[in-house]
Amino acid sequence: AMFYLAHRPIVRALIAAHRRGAEVRILLDANHDAFGHRKDGLPNRQVAWELDRAGIAVRWFKTQGEQAHGKWLLIRRADGGGCLVSGSANFTRRNLDGFNLETDLVVTGPAAHSVFQSVGTLFERQWRNEDGIEFSLAYGVFAERRLLKYLRYRFMEFSGWSTF
Repeated sequence: AMFYLAHRPIVRALIAAHRRGAEVRILLDANHDAFGHRKDGLPNRQVAWELDRAGIAVRWFKTQGEQAHGKWLLIRRADGGGCLVSGSANFTRRNLDGFNLETDLVVTGPAAHSVFQSVGTLFERQWRNEDGIEFSLAYGVFAERRLLKYLRYRFMEFSGWSTF
């Protein structure tokens, strides 16, 4: 679950994991609202297009003027290990390559541990819209497939000329 996902090494790693047979599912903010102002979907809609083309399942948080501001990654490995990365950093070049002062924690251990189970349960609840609550929307609701906008995202992420 991520507010901004744009960092090329992360995107490539997600696609590579999917190609190796890992189940990869991503819940993203659609980047259509920010502090009461309309946004144009950068960078998540462009990254989601790339992930969707690679066969990765993507859903959008259903927001109503607010932002889905969570920033976490849950990994459950085939060997029974678990890893949770969570904190203040978006998964963008600006946040992960030292341009912003951010704090994240990495928790590792057996995937059966309660911390991984709790986060996994939260993700499933939001992904599946459990308990009669619509937490997330299908990829197609905010899908964008415009090449120029995708190239704009790639330039902004590469150059650092972005707000994400």
